[in-house]
This record gives sequence, C-alpha cells and structure tokens, in this order.
Amino acid sequence: MHDSGLIGCIRVSPPLNDDEMDFLRDLAESGRTLRGTPTGRGNTDVPFVRLAWEACDRGCCLSWDRHREATKSMHPSLTFLIDHLFRDGAEGEGRRQFEGFTFDHVLSGVVVGREHGDADTTLVEVTDNVVSERSVPAPCSETQPHPVAGTKRQPSSRPAPRPSNVIELRPRHAR
Repeated sequence: MHDSGLIGCIRVSPPLNDDEMDFLRDLAESGRTLRGTPTGRGNTDVPFVRLAWEACDRGCCLSWDRHREATKSMHPSLTFLIDHLFRDGAEGEGRRQFEGFTFDHVLSGVVVGREHGDADTTLVEVTDNVVSERSVPAPCSETQPHPVAGTKRQPSSRPAPRPSNVIELRPRHAR
C-alpha cells in the first residue's frame, strides 16, 4: 500500500469499520467514478474521478494510490469521502445502503505527492474534516539562486573587464 512517490497519510478517528472499508475497497476496485455512488448520482458537484484513497488494514489511516488516479484528484475525492460517507451529518447518513456506517469519523493529516513530469508538488491537508490543498512550486532550472532584495547579484560567469593598469598573470578559466 505504501507508495514511495507520496509522503504522509490521513488519520481516521475512530478507525473505519469493516462495512466502511469494504465499501471503499469495492468502489476503488470497480473503477466507477464518485458520481456513480449512491450519494453521487445526479450531483454535478461530485467530482468525476475514481476513488484512489485506500484504508490500511486497521482502518485508522488513508493513503493515496497515484496509479489509480492523478494527485490533482486527492483534494476533491477526500472532500467527497468526508462530506458523503464519514462525518456526522454526511450525505449517506440515514440511507439504507449505508446502515453499517457510523458517520462519526474525524480526519486529519497531510499527503504530499507529485506526478511524473509535473514540476510542482501537490500538498493536501485535512484538519478536523476540513480539507485544503496547496501547490508547492519546484525550484527554477537556473543553477544560481535568485537575488534577495537588498543583496548583491551573483557574479556573472563572464570575466569583468580589467582596468588598463592591471596585468593578468594567469588565465581565469583553463580550457
């Protein structure tokens, strides 16, 4: 379950029960999108993505499977899980299909990941069921750092012209 391209996990308290974990596993393996779930049908606010959050064997944490879905889908799908299946007052509460669900989970944690070929890294954080997302920019491709305001620029790789009264005894760059 651990993916070396991702860092972190989302803690679930209290842990998910067997019915909740089975539902997540079945949905992920079915390849259906979140709009194909009982609470997602007909709801255009539900993201049109597949579920890639996986519960650990104990149900105490979720991790992202970037082979099922892109990291850009972490935030909307985690928000869906919380609002539709996990928290108190979730969309699924009171529905016959979710009789085994407890609707009492609080999620907290951070997952950081980057897709192959993407310059920026995605950071998804959830604190007490409130999900946020940030893009962590990659450094530019220049080898020299950008000058900070009030500091001198790094010297150019080109030699500066010397005053006429200076004799250079050895070349600056051996070739």
